[in-house]
Amino acid sequence: MTIVDVDEEPADFNPVSGVEAKCPMCRTQTAAVLDVARSERLAGKYPLTWREREAEKRGDEQGHGGEGTIQTFTCYIGNRHQLADDREDTNVHEWTFFVKPSRTDIVEEVQILLHPTFRPNKVIRQRPPYQIKRYGWGYFTIQAYVILKAGYSWVSDDAEDSPDGAPKGMLPLEWTLDFAGFGGKGSMGRCRLKVKNDRDWEDVSEEGEQDAAELQRLVRQYERDGRYEPPEEE
Repeated sequence: MTIVDVDEEPADFNPVSGVEAKCPMCRTQTAAVLDVARSERLAGKYPLTWREREAEKRGDEQGHGGEGTIQTFTCYIGNRHQLADDREDTNVHEWTFFVKPSRTDIVEEVQILLHPTFRPNKVIRQRPPYQIKRYGWGYFTIQAYVILKAGYSWVSDDAEDSPDGAPKGMLPLEWTLDFAGFGGKGSMGRCRLKVKNDRDWEDVSEEGEQDAAELQRLVRQYERDGRYEPPEEE
């Protein structure tokens, strides 16, 4: 995680820039941006080696030999902060905690766990912006769980199964509130994450599997709201 200014404009991960870029021939890590013209010249001069490297790259994108496509994106987690001058109690810190994934189309929900002194101390956001605003007297560590939609899973050793049982469908993140960074306005961490697309629903000829996944999420939502009654056994 890289700590950056809270006003930095969130941007998607560029795999060919900065320290993430590698030479397509020798695999040496480099901070240079990919030179398309030079790449074309190398492909023409060393066609065999180039094809081998392209095959290796496709293998990596397929999840190290497994099924599914690996997709990389950026996720920002952090908080804004300012002093609340008009408050008479000790809760003078006004802060907004947020999780900003560069892709929201694959995120089902973000669960935010606050300090037990807050009521409620668990907040769920099912659509962007994934954020909450609160007042407090001090800082503490917030836990956030980013849950992916059906058909996607996190490529991370820290990933956990989602509440509806999807393998590696939930990624826990932590952020300690920052009241001093960048002149007291807060800060955020930039994380580069990988997600595996386990199933492309558009290629499924029958809708049964997709319907079952959607129904399972709906049941879980109703259970959480206290509105779900399981069917009686015959």
